[in-house]
Amino acid sequence: MPGHSIVGIVNQRTWGPMENRASNRTFAMLALHALLALLTAFPTANARAQTTGPAAPEDAAPPAAGNGGIASRFIDPRDGQLDVSEFLEHAHGFLPIPIVITEPAIGYGGGLAGMFLRPRSEAGEEGWSRPDISAIGAFGTQNGTWGAFAGDVSRWMDGRLRTLVGVGTGRVNLDFYGLGADTTSLDQGARYSLDFTGAVAQANWQLAPHSPWAVGIRYVYATVDPILRDEADFPDLANRVRVNVSAPSPVLEYDTRDNIFTPTRGIYSESSWVASRKAFGSTDDFDRFTQVLMGWYPVSPDVIVGARGNYSWSSSGTPFFLRPFVQLRGVPAMRYQGDQAASVEVEGRWRFHGRWSVVAFGGGGATRSDRDAFTATQNVGSGGAGIRYTVARKFGMDVGMDVAHSPGTTAVYLVVGNAWFRP
Repeated sequence: MPGHSIVGIVNQRTWGPMENRASNRTFAMLALHALLALLTAFPTANARAQTTGPAAPEDAAPPAAGNGGIASRFIDPRDGQLDVSEFLEHAHGFLPIPIVITEPAIGYGGGLAGMFLRPRSEAGEEGWSRPDISAIGAFGTQNGTWGAFAGDVSRWMDGRLRTLVGVGTGRVNLDFYGLGADTTSLDQGARYSLDFTGAVAQANWQLAPHSPWAVGIRYVYATVDPILRDEADFPDLANRVRVNVSAPSPVLEYDTRDNIFTPTRGIYSESSWVASRKAFGSTDDFDRFTQVLMGWYPVSPDVIVGARGNYSWSSSGTPFFLRPFVQLRGVPAMRYQGDQAASVEVEGRWRFHGRWSVVAFGGGGATRSDRDAFTATQNVGSGGAGIRYTVARKFGMDVGMDVAHSPGTTAVYLVVGNAWFRP
């Protein structure tokens, strides 16, 4: 589910249960990338991991009877702190994720997503660090942006086969940049409404039991209707012409993370090549390559350093709303677009007391646009800080909030798991 993190984002122009944002995305764009996650991605065993990370199989048993009824299901008997692991591990238990939107460009709004976790008990500790996940949600804002989505990520055949399916529909009202014939368009936004409906399906196969390498295929079909919301400053922009995207995408994955929610050690890499073709039902032929690389290293039991790098390239013919963009916390989605985009972000996390941690992060990104009349680059940096609480120890899941800043923008993010979430 895509992305880039299971994140509610405030004060920025963008789902990610399925996408790059990322990410790193605002919930307006979350809707679009929840649907078109194919194009951006669908987002450590140490001393500390033994107390805050995934539990050993014997720790998966519920607390002894007589510990307090319903209330005991939300208290961890190990430390007496608030914990939802016991609740989430049952089929009817879900984690409600509030969606909060305050960006003036799309109006105030909100919604709710429910995340259902199903630990694979037969897989032991890995069944908790990599459970099956389902999610469903919807949101809306004052300016007419809305979306609804549902998805599932499950593992089969002793975990070697992983499947992902998702559907989404809605309308996204956003500004897109760099669509004109000269460099002035890099700072001039074209105001669009994008009506979309689509679905994504993916299957990954682990090359050998317990191997970090997996290969897969992802397929997305979507219809998008771009509608200009007012007269643009430059001519020949797409308007009321339906765009069909029909794209298979081979995927190569490497994953040694100790946990998919809040990793403390390991590396994740995904390489994908999108090939949307008329022969498959697409409006135009286009290609897009994306490379995501991120990793975490425990400097000490209480200090984790992580880094994420992202690079995307798109061919001519790529729809304007699928061109690569800088994906950084604090940078509005789609504000920095180009034919190529790259970004790097570094984060430090310090567990200073029990289940509580603080994070600090910063990074930079750049785009390159090639036109007949010009070639141009843009650069942007961002940074911020946040706080985390380990809300589900058995799953190794933190929740918290980040505040990020880039030139002209301050954004607030509700983070479930980590800001670079990939299932």
